[in-house]
Amino acid sequence: MQAVDKLTGERGRKVELEEILDRLAEQVEAVDGIMTPIQPYYIPSIGTTGEPTMVRELVSKWVEKHPNELPGIVLKKRRKSGEGCFEINYPGNEGGRLDFGFSSSTAHEGADNQNNLEWVIEFKRISWCGGTGADHSERAVGKLCSPYPATGPILKDALRVSKHGHGSRYAVILLSPDVHPDQLEICRNHPDRKRRWKPEDENDRYETLSGTFRKNNGYAFTSDPLLPFIEKIFEIMQIKHGNRIIRKVTGLTSHPVFSRLTLVGWEIK
Repeated sequence: MQAVDKLTGERGRKVELEEILDRLAEQVEAVDGIMTPIQPYYIPSIGTTGEPTMVRELVSKWVEKHPNELPGIVLKKRRKSGEGCFEINYPGNEGGRLDFGFSSSTAHEGADNQNNLEWVIEFKRISWCGGTGADHSERAVGKLCSPYPATGPILKDALRVSKHGHGSRYAVILLSPDVHPDQLEICRNHPDRKRRWKPEDENDRYETLSGTFRKNNGYAFTSDPLLPFIEKIFEIMQIKHGNRIIRKVTGLTSHPVFSRLTLVGWEIK
């Protein structure tokens, strides 16, 4: 009898990147306000946490809500230990660690959550604005569109993920806390608009974010116009990839500056 895929409900169908993105996107609202920020005095949110924390919280909530979909997964950093789905060392002398690897309830025969993983995934989180509303877009653009692996762009993740010997399928996923002009009105009325980002420093996020949008001629800070450039760089570097898959989450309320998250995934062939 063919197994029933817990993510799709269809017999014999393997977990595709679309379902992975669906599950991750489903968890964003639940974890937004409980994310540990990169500094203790920042307001917890998807916009103030680091990439490893965001990935860990999204996956952990997925497992909590749908435990039968990822059986046997160990929610901890693997590094040099023998188990764990996060921060899995690259075999040999590659250096660095894989962000996330797993086998689902309908993985290929012989798959496990050790060294025969169904999916291995690298994430790239960017920041268009800081937690005070300050402009961080120049660095974000570089992380998306740089053709030089040494600068740490999403290109580097795509180049190395397919070399991870533990994986059967490979993907990169972009996490982009987009900031649109309508965030100004949300920020103006948010109860944490003037919450101090350091105990000794006053801060009005509405004023700072207003200046950031003036600097950008009122345009939204979003990854959307840069996605074709990412794919062009992949192609120039001879990286074979699937069609982009996009999921957008809106209506988040934990932070005055961040109410959206866009997730974009590419399977790397």
